Amino acid sequence: MASKRIMLLIAVTVLLIASATVPALALLPNGQQAPNFQLNDPSGNSHKLSDYRGKVVVIDFFGWACDYCISDAKTNLVPLYNTYYTNDARVQFISVEVNNGSRAEIQQYLQETGVPWLVLSGGRSLVSTYNIASTPTLYVIDPAGKVALSMEYPTNVQTLKSTIDSLESRTTPVASAPAACAKGNNLAVFVEGADNALYWKHWDGTTWSTSTSLGGNLTSSPAATSPANGVIDVFARGTDGALWSKSTTNGGTSWSSWHSIGGQLVSGTGPAADAQNANSLDVFVQGTDNTLWHKSLQGSTWSAWGSLGGNLTSSPAATSPANGVIDVFARGTDGALWSKSTTNGGTSWSSWHSIGGQLVSGTGPAADAQNANSLDVFVQGTDNTLWHKSLQGSTWSAWGSLGGNLTSSPAATSPANGVIDVFARGTDGALWQKTYNNGWSGWTSFGAM
Repeated sequence: MASKRIMLLIAVTVLLIASATVPALALLPNGQQAPNFQLNDPSGNSHKLSDYRGKVVVIDFFGWACDYCISDAKTNLVPLYNTYYTNDARVQFISVEVNNGSRAEIQQYLQETGVPWLVLSGGRSLVSTYNIASTPTLYVIDPAGKVALSMEYPTNVQTLKSTIDSLESRTTPVASAPAACAKGNNLAVFVEGADNALYWKHWDGTTWSTSTSLGGNLTSSPAATSPANGVIDVFARGTDGALWSKSTTNGGTSWSSWHSIGGQLVSGTGPAADAQNANSLDVFVQGTDNTLWHKSLQGSTWSAWGSLGGNLTSSPAATSPANGVIDVFARGTDGALWSKSTTNGGTSWSSWHSIGGQLVSGTGPAADAQNANSLDVFVQGTDNTLWHKSLQGSTWSAWGSLGGNLTSSPAATSPANGVIDVFARGTDGALWQKTYNNGWSGWTSFGAM
């Protein structure tokens, strides 16, 4: 195939008239709301532009056989991304193929360019929507979903980087979410500190301890579970993208060192953990393919990682109402809460089904079980209040707001039947708590941790 820049001819009949003057198409102006779209990745998973609201989104419209596209990606975009944004949860690069390339042809493009980010196919219809006259064409979308920059080949890397960085500097990052677990009268709360170490605070039934660092270098919110009284296991994403763990068997008097559980978590997401009984653990993560991945510990032996499918757009949450029963929740591509469960310890799993509601982009749910016949789920709603839905037996309640002004995903735990403790970051950056015990309390500040 001859090397050439692929021109997307919008008005073919006009172009056939040699004497006609063809006006250049104007790209969408800065400040205009970027048209939403829904396309599939090479694995068939669906993605919407609106899934990434709250982030800076860089969209590279390309043709799979376009030599200029291949050159621009290899020379400009991939080095920029790998140097500055590969672990930046506030920036999302997306490549959209607009020339009806097949899966094999797009895979060939990926091999030639080394593009490591999300690639979507079937974008031909977006040529007119985004006024694309030629490929490659680049758009930067701000966290509010509006056009902040557009440019045609070649990419001006300096302008692109300064635009991304400027948008990031004016964007408040989603605060690291807390984790909580309880066994009997002992309640523990964990957060990622400003120094990226793990901090914890615990309640002994009478008083709260002071906040103490447990070290580490976290790149995600933590998850925690208590398989037995005095036993706590905490998990978080490390700087290598893998899942790391730390534990205590004496109520926190002493802790193990950090050790790797392996796997790979999507940047900006954290794990979920639960314990079916005193001798088992289950951990869940959003994998780099956006499916739910699971690993279990039975006694002293970890299973291999295995995918449970789905198309997640958040960190998962998990709870175990009874031995052998696990319920997992996550935000789907439609912004709603989705669930998957097992009743035989993970030998088989249900299909995914929607619980409804709407979660803020970049946040995940919390879940807990007061007893074997109930479930409670919590999310940060699009109005930034805490929303709650409960399952009693086989009947779900309606969604209801519990107020507050959240700046993080919530965490929830149930120390006893009829008791629920929920935690989240407030607008002051402090950790706030709300408790259910024959009725909901008001919000109480923990202060900084």
